[in-house]
Amino acid sequence: MKKKINKIVIVSIIGIVLSIAIMTLAILQIFGIWNKAINIMEPLMGLLMLVNAYQNWGKNRLVAYVSIGVAIFIFIVSILILFK
Repeated sequence: MKKKINKIVIVSIIGIVLSIAIMTLAILQIFGIWNKAINIMEPLMGLLMLVNAYQNWGKNRLVAYVSIGVAIFIFIVSILILFK
């Protein structure tokens, strides 16, 4: 049980760090400080969706599947933006 709690805490911390990084990059992009911030922000949003899928896996599988689908979509869009 203790290992499961540690995994939940670690995944939650990763989600919080990813959220802060995404918000910071979004602010940099919006104010024109760093115009290429979206190239890093997009894959981080995909990772955040995967973290959400992991967190929801035990509670609601449908939400987890939707999160995985959205993460795949975000990664595809990131690749398209990168090679554009």
